[in-house]
Amino acid sequence: MSIATLAAWLITASIGGYMLHTWIARGGLSHQRATGVGVPPPVVFGHAGVALTGLAVWACYVATRWVALAWLGVGLIGTAITLGICTVTMWTPYPVRVPSAEPEPAPAATALGGDLGNDLGSGEHAFTITDEMIAELLSDPFPAGRSPLPGRRRPEVHLLPLIPVCHGFAALATFMLATVTAASAR
Repeated sequence: MSIATLAAWLITASIGGYMLHTWIARGGLSHQRATGVGVPPPVVFGHAGVALTGLAVWACYVATRWVALAWLGVGLIGTAITLGICTVTMWTPYPVRVPSAEPEPAPAATALGGDLGNDLGSGEHAFTITDEMIAELLSDPFPAGRSPLPGRRRPEVHLLPLIPVCHGFAALATFMLATVTAASAR
């Protein structure tokens, strides 16, 4: 089972390496540094570093069969998963707020001295993009050139969002395999 865990970890690390390479190649690192928007580089590189350290520890466990290394690997992959969840949470840009040309009036609680914090959902224009997208889909679910009718072009399928999903499920499978392997080690 330790070999299956190692294989799952290698698959997870390969997908993660692809995503990290793509993020850097497309300017994600320089964009984040320039604007301060997005996932901080220490979180991204911390996630990758802890995951690769855990992979190295697990490879040492496979070679030596020291149970302490197995449990250290489980702890490291747990830490990597935690940082990965932080990465996904910080990366997800919801709710989307539409910038308005005119400033919104201050809420009553703020005017009275109350602090509402970071109120992303206030204002009548807060979810305009979402409402417009839903209305457009309801009015014309298959825009020109994307009709499923015979003789017409098939709808485009975008598989890129599946890459992080596959990475996450592979990480969870690796964690479960590592935990079961460490618990059954003698």
